[in-house]
Amino acid sequence: TYEDTYDVLVFLGVVYILGEVAFRLGIPSLVGQIIAGFLLGPPLANYVPFPEAMVLVGDLGLILLLVEAGIELDVGLVKEAGVRPVLIALTGSVVPFSIGLGLAMAQGKSVKSAITSGACFSPTSLGVAANALSGGKALNTPVGQLIVASAVIDDMIGLIILSMLDVLVAEDPDLYEYFIPIISAVGFLIVLGLSAITWIPSTVNNKILPRFKPEHRPYVALVLLSLLVMAYLPMMFYSR
Repeated sequence: TYEDTYDVLVFLGVVYILGEVAFRLGIPSLVGQIIAGFLLGPPLANYVPFPEAMVLVGDLGLILLLVEAGIELDVGLVKEAGVRPVLIALTGSVVPFSIGLGLAMAQGKSVKSAITSGACFSPTSLGVAANALSGGKALNTPVGQLIVASAVIDDMIGLIILSMLDVLVAEDPDLYEYFIPIISAVGFLIVLGLSAITWIPSTVNNKILPRFKPEHRPYVALVLLSLLVMAYLPMMFYSR
């Protein structure tokens, strides 16, 4: 209907305008868009037309944002960083988690509630970090690559914690269910991560792309990337 169409246009328009305002003020446009979400969301205006559809569109945008961050990741700079991304990620996850856990325990909350509180403090967001760095023209700098690499590991730790919450709230879970999130996360990081920086690039560059004309190679690379993303998504969802 007209009202539904108008509501969607107003919603998207406000998000875009606040993003542009934030950009003009010298801060990432994502900050303005997040502020728009707070203002228009359920806590305040509760003006979100078709919320399920908006969540779906947001999920698709987040996937594309993560793909973009992966494309922009300079493996050479990450290798030069050594163990620093791991140390930064551990600090950025363990310290906030410990603070949330401690505050909840100090208030007399149960162990499950305390772990949930700590998990709320712990995760970062690779998508948000990549967007902010890209907006500030700092994504391809050594510091930017260090932040992105740290965010990847930090996200993995946060997802492990959130997956553990699913086990904690379950009734009488088996012992092995506590280890599945850790094994799957570490396994994917090692197997897929090493593959992405070792044999996959060499195979694509030396055996697949040379079969096509130079002007067609970017499109072939895009198709291969899309196929890998479509393969990874169900693998990671069903193995969590």
